[in-house]
Amino acid sequence: MLAYLLITSFFYYLVGDQLRYKNTTNNIVMPSGDSATNEMTTGVIVKQNFENNIDVLKSFTLVFTKFYREAYGNVKVSILDGSNVLYANTVSFKYINEQEPYTFVLRDPIEAKGKTLTLQVEAIANAGHGIALLLNKEITNTKNIVYEGDDFYSARICFSTDGDDYIKAAEYYWYFVIAGALLLGLVLFNSYRKYLRGRNDYIVRSILNIYQYKFLIQQLVSRDFKSKYKRSLLGVFWSFLNPLLTMVVQFLVFSTFFRADTQNYPVYLLSGVICYNFFKETTDMCLSSITGNANLINKVYIPKYIFPMSKTFSSSINLGMSLIPLLVMSLLMGIRLTKSVFLIFFFLLCLIVFALGVGMFLSALMVFFRDIQFLWGVIAQIWMYATPIFYPAEIVPAKFNFVVRFNPLYHFIGNLRKCLIDGISPEPVSYIYCLIFAIGAFMIGAFVFKKTQDKFTLYI
Repeated sequence: MLAYLLITSFFYYLVGDQLRYKNTTNNIVMPSGDSATNEMTTGVIVKQNFENNIDVLKSFTLVFTKFYREAYGNVKVSILDGSNVLYANTVSFKYINEQEPYTFVLRDPIEAKGKTLTLQVEAIANAGHGIALLLNKEITNTKNIVYEGDDFYSARICFSTDGDDYIKAAEYYWYFVIAGALLLGLVLFNSYRKYLRGRNDYIVRSILNIYQYKFLIQQLVSRDFKSKYKRSLLGVFWSFLNPLLTMVVQFLVFSTFFRADTQNYPVYLLSGVICYNFFKETTDMCLSSITGNANLINKVYIPKYIFPMSKTFSSSINLGMSLIPLLVMSLLMGIRLTKSVFLIFFFLLCLIVFALGVGMFLSALMVFFRDIQFLWGVIAQIWMYATPIFYPAEIVPAKFNFVVRFNPLYHFIGNLRKCLIDGISPEPVSYIYCLIFAIGAFMIGAFVFKKTQDKFTLYI
């Protein structure tokens, strides 16, 4: 229970503002420009009202034109709530490029959701050296009115916004933590009470079996780890070299297509390779974990789930070692590691639990259907290409988005990348998705394994 409270407190510290805010989908989208205001000189003010549907407005973007000539002066941009000035900033023309978006970042974000605000732009420049705002005159309705000095006309300023929305449930975080602690305590207390009364309880029995057979688990993990590198010249070094070589090959093949569209592409690619390699290695090893230990299972009683579990532990060691080249590559690429990097262990743990669940399911099927080993090879290959490992998820056509969104590996790998490359925590719902995938796969795998394990000796 103490460990649970420490973990939830540390999680709250690591996640920070990402627990309370999420990037909004209510942003005003930048339209394309098809015309412009008149030249803005000293005394000319351009205004347009807009409805703010963002909880926390953090920045906005405008597009200017200098009429393809030199422009000298300054432009003052303001956001008003009636007569109340919420934001104002003055920028020199020399920092504004011809028809390129210029973003104004608000030092003090505006919290005025649901209000009609006013964008006001005025220039300080002489005639012949002023600038203008790009407009879209095809977007015409009563809400899109541009006021230019004493004139007005129907058009839309090329203007976009960006910000965050509140996550309403975040303010109840500690209530959820306390509720979770009570539920966990109730489950453990009920299991322990059943155990004291001599009744069979799967949770307590599983924990005691792991403790009782910990020496065997250590020997199985050690055997798998040693046999993997037996008679290998480089030995354990392959745990570092294998993902790097795979990354280099895929980088050379795919960087021409995706590098320009993906930030820090080598780290993006390596993180995906490491996670998928772990999943593939774990499931492959679990697949034959029962049939490959038939002699031992038929001779003495051993909880059979120990075998796929030991394979998962063995692969997890390789996964941990593979993180070293990933962190080194991140530093070489100039990625600034933040406290959010510790959150990758949550998603790695979910990946491990998910792989164990799939592995237990496959190991049970393998006992009865030996063809599953060949079928799984094909499925795993398809799964790899359906996961954004070497390509960005954004290029997937809209009609196939469901393939990515319902792919557990996409969520594990994507959230890990956000913590590592972007240096921020994903939205809280991302943690829930990953937990559901991990626990769901584990429960299904454990259920199938438990229901079929008594028949293993008849088929192996």
